[in-house]
Amino acid sequence: MTPEPSPPAPAGAPSSPTGEGSPQRGMVRLPTHPVRLTYVFLVLIGLVFLAQLASEQFLGSDVVIFYGAKINEFIAQGEVWRLLTAVFIHVNLLHVGFNAYALFNIGSEVERFYGSLRFGLLFLLTGIAGSVLSLLFNPSPAVGASGAVFGLIGAEGVFLYRHRQMFGERGRRSLQNIVVIAVINLVLGLQGGIDNWGHVGGLLGGLALGWMIGPVWAVQHTLEPALVPAPAAITLADQHPLTGLRWLGVLGFGMALTALIGLALILQR
Repeated sequence: MTPEPSPPAPAGAPSSPTGEGSPQRGMVRLPTHPVRLTYVFLVLIGLVFLAQLASEQFLGSDVVIFYGAKINEFIAQGEVWRLLTAVFIHVNLLHVGFNAYALFNIGSEVERFYGSLRFGLLFLLTGIAGSVLSLLFNPSPAVGASGAVFGLIGAEGVFLYRHRQMFGERGRRSLQNIVVIAVINLVLGLQGGIDNWGHVGGLLGGLALGWMIGPVWAVQHTLEPALVPAPAAITLADQHPLTGLRWLGVLGFGMALTALIGLALILQR
């Protein structure tokens, strides 16, 4: 969990109105976005799991897993939708509960700072990235949102790193915590029965995509410092809005995933 932003100390802040010449530090709160899409994904994951339980109860088998899991043989036959649908499918109550809890905690933080559009792109594309790396290196069937969750961890790490001076010491501790969480879970993923390649793919995707489309907040002096007190003259502006080159980054990321999918399909033959 990321801390509340600590006040930035912008260079060249307006001088004290008392005329003593000592710089003031404006108390500026980092802009945040409402959390909505995190709950949409949580509801969708829950509904899919209920559909799995219903199919087992009334049909005698988990039809959802059969038609939606990442199964290399079926993907090689052209069922590439499994790279996405597998993200929303889980094996049992413990599996779905763990991933839902992680998504609720990490996802809400990422969506709050990235916004719903960026968050949605991160979750879906890093989930697919996890499935693609699993397709390349893990011959076993796999399901679960953990690859996408690792992608969100990577994106949050990028955000904290970029704003480490603005967040101060608490932000640096949070960044260290993110690194420790990622390392511990990757080590735990070395146990049998866990698709660690999906975790690695999601994490790498989150780092790359977070760097390409993540917001970069910087101090912007929009009012004349000589006319107003320093705190009122300080605002924050996103230096990397999701326009132009950012969308080219998303396109490039998608093209890289497509190339990896093509390579994986060739290797599966």
